[in-house]
Amino acid sequence: MKLRLTDLSIRKLGNPQGGQTTHWDATTPGFGIRCSAKSKSYVVMYGAKRRLKTIGRYPVLSLSDARRQAKLFLASQATVPNDAIEHDYQDVLSAYLTDCHGRLRPSTLEGYLLYLNGIKLDGPISEICQRSVMQAIERFTTSPTSRNYAFTTFKVFFNWAVRRQYVTVNPLSNLKRPHKTTSRDRVLSEDEIKVLLSYTLGQMDRYCGIVSLLLLTGQRRGEVAGLRWDEISDGWLHFSPDRTKNARGHAVPLGTLGLQILNRAKTHDVFVFGDADFDQPFSGWSRAQRRLLRETGLPHFTLHDLRRTFATVHAKLGTPIHVTERLLNHVSGTVSGVAAVYNRHSYEQEMVLAQSTLDRFLCRLIEEP
Repeated sequence: MKLRLTDLSIRKLGNPQGGQTTHWDATTPGFGIRCSAKSKSYVVMYGAKRRLKTIGRYPVLSLSDARRQAKLFLASQATVPNDAIEHDYQDVLSAYLTDCHGRLRPSTLEGYLLYLNGIKLDGPISEICQRSVMQAIERFTTSPTSRNYAFTTFKVFFNWAVRRQYVTVNPLSNLKRPHKTTSRDRVLSEDEIKVLLSYTLGQMDRYCGIVSLLLLTGQRRGEVAGLRWDEISDGWLHFSPDRTKNARGHAVPLGTLGLQILNRAKTHDVFVFGDADFDQPFSGWSRAQRRLLRETGLPHFTLHDLRRTFATVHAKLGTPIHVTERLLNHVSGTVSGVAAVYNRHSYEQEMVLAQSTLDRFLCRLIEEP
């Protein structure tokens, strides 16, 4: 009930025999006095969930002081994000993905969409706990690597939600990735390289062209798969910062074998390995890789293993490691510290020589009986 609270009206308020009765001030919204069997206490109501806070007891605290404290408290609450507001998980996820579209590289966004759209969670985001997230991930995939990627994706998402004040705490903040990871060390042997290149260079499909160029240049999968005709000039591949993992512009020379692959690639307006209908970058990696392994009989390897193989072969051929790192577009490595700041030599001649040496080695390897 509401009434105009004064010293006189408060003195006249009776104490109920049982329970509590709250009288709200007609002049100060959210401020009132709660009467119980033995006492009277000033209270203030705040927040979307209409929480109550006790300010002090009457008559120890005067009405004027209690009203002033109530106004100060309510003013302070107005400047604090209201964590009582419930935000639906799907609404927050939609806002996050919209934000991601504007700032993430397409390959990164593709991975986020895979897990965030594929792993279903519902309800208020504040009620989503560790257990519900981890169980949803386990239902979605049995692969340890995929579970680790999914976990990291959700941890990044909840960190974003905390920063945007959709939720007060990240439910995954004190957890580590569910599976320990070990660095891959798979390097294709010379016999395997011979089998692989003999097969891929003899095929005309886009995937074999990509695989061949990955082994010949040591570049990353996304860089080669999304290769555009305007990124090729005078026997070099030129990648702008937005096309590389480390956001650094990069160029790598091609040898004879690499140029042969580009010369026989089907002509599309934009992408070297674009599809016939829509001229879009290659997709369907898993199926194509299974077919390649089946038809060559090679033991399992990933496309990133070709990058490691490229570096290993260059080491065998005597290519200086700093030149190999330039070919791979590695930021950190043998040239670091003060040398990295002042050494602006591009190593173009050394890179061309190294790639020519690799090209001759691979040609001899393929031609061996």
